[in-house]
Amino acid sequence: MCPPATTGNNSTTDLPIPQLIQFNPAAQLPIKLQGNLNFATWKAQLVMLLNGHKLIGHLTGAKPALPSTITHNDTTIENPEFEMWFCQDQLIQQAMMASVDPTIAPTIATASSAKLAWELLHTAYANRSHTHIFSLRDQLQNLKKANRSVANYLQEIRSIADAFKVAGSPVADEELAVKILSGLGPEYREISAAIKARDTALSFEELFHKLTDQELFPETPRS
Repeated sequence: MCPPATTGNNSTTDLPIPQLIQFNPAAQLPIKLQGNLNFATWKAQLVMLLNGHKLIGHLTGAKPALPSTITHNDTTIENPEFEMWFCQDQLIQQAMMASVDPTIAPTIATASSAKLAWELLHTAYANRSHTHIFSLRDQLQNLKKANRSVANYLQEIRSIADAFKVAGSPVADEELAVKILSGLGPEYREISAAIKARDTALSFEELFHKLTDQELFPETPRS
């Protein structure tokens, strides 16, 4: 039988013995795992939560399963430390299962421990997540304005940048600005040179306004 659990929001420093931490996935793990598209982001929130409660060892193996029995006075008895470990591990596994899409939940439910569930999810989605990021980088690298309007060009770039954020690999403003300017046609050469010569990088929104203004009034470059 497991000891009473505390919620993940309460302090237990005034208690004389270790207490189980119970989680509230809806509040503490709001990003549900949908698969490889957001695995990195989902993983980050779970790692931060468990680090905050010093429980990450249940996933990494730093807090492995303890023997279920011990010998005391030549008698084999149940190990109370194993009971504490097992109950906490079950609560972590349950929090993981509650924070994923229903189609993914069986992978966690059938695992014998939180660590095994973690490893199964990594095998299923981590490499695919990296592949997705590489694919997004190719899309961003090859995207050109061509015959489309500046607004459409920038909206497509913004869509790819948002996909990077969801994948847990956001693109810095400076890198995004370089990509945007490199994909413009020769008619934007002057404003591109002026923007590149600035001491500080422009945000995406600032760049959007300058380039759309330049499209409307090409005779007046703006830095």
